Amino acid sequence: MRTISCTGWPEFKRDFFLELFGDGHFRRERYLFRGAGDADWRLATAFDRRFAAVPLPERLKLWDSLLAQWRAGCLEAGVAREVVDDDRALAALGQHHGLPTRLLDWSLSPYVAAFFAFRSHLLRGPDTIGSQVAVWALHLDNPVWRGGDGGVEVVTAPGGGNTRLQNQGGRFTLCRAATSSLEEYVERVAEGVALTRCLLPAACAAEALADLDAMGVTDHQLFPDLDGLADMATMRAALAARPGP
Repeated sequence: MRTISCTGWPEFKRDFFLELFGDGHFRRERYLFRGAGDADWRLATAFDRRFAAVPLPERLKLWDSLLAQWRAGCLEAGVAREVVDDDRALAALGQHHGLPTRLLDWSLSPYVAAFFAFRSHLLRGPDTIGSQVAVWALHLDNPVWRGGDGGVEVVTAPGGGNTRLQNQGGRFTLCRAATSSLEEYVERVAEGVALTRCLLPAACAAEALADLDAMGVTDHQLFPDLDGLADMATMRAALAARPGP
């Protein structure tokens, strides 16, 4: 795992791509990206955050129990058998319906990841989180992500009819390992670079979000419904309310 720093938004658009691609030209499917509104936040799933007080061995048993209960409920609700019998599809379905899972959301786009990082910072307020945001890159070519029993794998959930997933370029990592975060897993298992974290000043949130708005990366694009439209209006109002230069 490595960490790099950018002094501002223009540097991110230049230096992060140079760091990852050498010539600075973006190439799809080489990396997955995830944004964090606070650079100190760990790459931990909703399940591991929700049950952090439970010791890890018991937590893994609890995950098996939760997934079994979800599977049984889905069977009773008439969910398709091919989904119920596939742990990855079953967990992805639960993720979309509020079940705390060991899936972690990623995107094929670094700009989508940056949007979520700065959006989280702007809406939460500077007094609640740190002075830096982070954009993570997961190196898909590293064999540590090949999964298997007791590992971590990249999951592509069926996107048919799920416009949110499609518009976000959504992917997931599914953790079966006895670890509480992907950083811990990588530090323990990986050879070579498997994760890159780029730190950016949270103070450039307004500049970045205005630029991303111009690119079409907005709440309404990523969540194409009335909720997303309301969030986009709120975001634009929050940007307009910030003091000018």
